Amino acid sequence: MAHQTSQSRSEELVALFTELGPAWGAWTKACTPASSVSYIRMRLLNALHTDGAQTMSQLAHALGVTQRRVTALVDALDDDGLVERRPNPADGRSTVVSLTRGGTALQKLTWDEYRTDISRAFNDLSPEQQEQLIAITPVLTEALRRHTTERPTPR
Repeated sequence: MAHQTSQSRSEELVALFTELGPAWGAWTKACTPASSVSYIRMRLLNALHTDGAQTMSQLAHALGVTQRRVTALVDALDDDGLVERRPNPADGRSTVVSLTRGGTALQKLTWDEYRTDISRAFNDLSPEQQEQLIAITPVLTEALRRHTTERPTPR
């Protein structure tokens, strides 16, 4: 009997998160400030602001995108004068990307606006629910990352 309860609970969680994922994605995109370049570019600028200059591989990993996609993003941000590239002093085969002054200013403006706007969704939760979510989310995030890396790569 306990197995059925556990299974039905798991099935309910799958159903709930199947709905949550797209709803969260739509909310985050809807909250992207009009002054921003795009949601993914705003995330790239924030990754550089938060963690400093990074290689293209580090950025691709941080954003969860392919090398090709990060190259296109960096190309566009470089064309707009928001990032700059230079040879990696530790490995001349790679490039290091960093924010320009304009990129830093845009990141600060858009990320603060974004964070304020996006947080409104959590205001619908009680303080206790917010605390529960704060406790559970990192555990679930790490479990998802671990399970993802343990899965065989699809062909």
